[in-house]
Amino acid sequence: MNLIEIFTDIKNAFGGLWQTKQRGNSLEIITPYATTNNRFVSVFLSKQGDDYVISDGGWLNSGVYEVAVGEESCFLKILYHFQNSFEIKQIANAEGITYYYLKTANAIDIPSKLFDLTLFIQNIVSVSEIAFEDKEEKETKERFVSVANEYLKSFTDKKKLHLNSFLIPEKKDIKFNAIYNNTPSIMSLVNYVTGSSNSYFSNSISKANMLFQMADDSNAKEFIKSKVSIIDNTADGYVPEKLAGYLYHLEHHTGSLLVNWSEKERLQSILN
Repeated sequence: MNLIEIFTDIKNAFGGLWQTKQRGNSLEIITPYATTNNRFVSVFLSKQGDDYVISDGGWLNSGVYEVAVGEESCFLKILYHFQNSFEIKQIANAEGITYYYLKTANAIDIPSKLFDLTLFIQNIVSVSEIAFEDKEEKETKERFVSVANEYLKSFTDKKKLHLNSFLIPEKKDIKFNAIYNNTPSIMSLVNYVTGSSNSYFSNSISKANMLFQMADDSNAKEFIKSKVSIIDNTADGYVPEKLAGYLYHLEHHTGSLLVNWSEKERLQSILN
């Protein structure tokens, strides 16, 4: 059964409002389900070996729905709830874009799985419109993540650089801004530390501290070459005299290398 025949079955199951576009080896299925920001949900159907794969095409994580998928703890609880409820899997490409997907070997299961992924996307996009944190803080974090990502990509081997990546993919509990595979068996962990106020900045340091400690307590510890904290010393929340104790703890209790953004060139020798 080819993809167009499968799509015909989907239209018969759900009605005639569904449309398609061919996207290389994938079929984009444009559903009649809309998010609260008035974007219709698309899912992508492809055949990989003996399996049919239904994915979001990376659109949730790449801004196509004009929302930013957050990392606040309250938002992540909602994300994981829907992800577990629908048994959605995820994988990230080399650029750090996350793809959410379902797969099945039986064509008869495709309509129900496609419907589950559609509801998942619709809910997550809609929830992403809720402001879980201060607007200025969100913009500060997004700006620094963007410029830091671009800088790392400018001098590293892109095949070895994994942005916004889990240390142990199947566990999904320890995620770093970047993981760089110095060799196939040795890696460097990178956290970005920033904040629009002193309070947010100290929270960012504390989060980096916790993640590095969790990494040291994991089975991956023996493969970690270095732990790097990139400190956004250009942010409004960077007040050295108020943050000295936090930064000291981060450096001396986790063994993290602290690199100020104003001295970012140091990263080239640390990571390469």
